[in-house]
Amino acid sequence: MWVSKLSDKKIFFELKERAKWSHDSVEKKNAISELSTHGDGALPALEEILSVTAYDEIRAACMEAIKAIRGKEA
Repeated sequence: MWVSKLSDKKIFFELKERAKWSHDSVEKKNAISELSTHGDGALPALEEILSVTAYDEIRAACMEAIKAIRGKEA
C-alpha cells in the first residue's frame, strides 16, 4: 500500500507539473484529463493548477475536471 501511495504522489506531481508548465496547451489539457481519472485524490493538484494558470482554456479544463470529480462523489 505504501508503494502505491508513493507512486500516486509521483504521478500526481508529474501530471500537475506538466499541466502547469508545458508550452503545449494540448499536453496541459491531457495532463488535466488524466489527473481527473484519479478521483478525489487529484483535487489538490487540479486546484493548484487552477490557481496558477494564466490561460482561460486551461482554467476551464480544470474547473470541468473538478466539477466532474465532485459530481461523482455526490
